[in-house]
Amino acid sequence: MDINIGAVLGGVVFLALFLLPSYLAFHRGVHDKWLVLIVNVFLGGTVIGWGVALYLALRKPRTVVID
Repeated sequence: MDINIGAVLGGVVFLALFLLPSYLAFHRGVHDKWLVLIVNVFLGGTVIGWGVALYLALRKPRTVVID
C-alpha cells in the first residue's frame, strides 16, 4: 500500500479552503450560517458559488433600528 503524502496533504488543504466560508460563518455566528453551508457545499465548486458563500459569511450583520 503506497500512500502519496503530498496528495493527501493537498486534498486536506483543498478541503479546508473549500469549506472556509462555512467555517467562518459558524465561527462568527452569522444569522444565515446554514444558508452559507448549503451554498458552499452545493455551489462552492464554482468560483462564483464559493465567492457568494464567502460574501454571505463575511458581510456585516443587519442592524434593526427601533423608533
